[in-house]
Amino acid sequence: MKINKETKLWDVIKAFNWKWCVVTLKNGKRIKLYIVDVDYEAFGYNIIVYNYTGSNSYGNDIQFSDIDEIELYKSEE
Repeated sequence: MKINKETKLWDVIKAFNWKWCVVTLKNGKRIKLYIVDVDYEAFGYNIIVYNYTGSNSYGNDIQFSDIDEIELYKSEE
């Protein structure tokens, strides 16, 4: 899913919440992470909250404005 100004929080939650994903940042970096939540911050921007453990515990966050694309992680199995 491409992330842009029209991307809605609910669309990202429905597709990726509590799932392993690969996030491609606008700088080209690709990160495998577990999306725990999607939220609207008081500072006025949308974020995804993620960790690297696969637990439903909160961890770090990335602003939507830094993300180019999110896709489900496909294992090599």
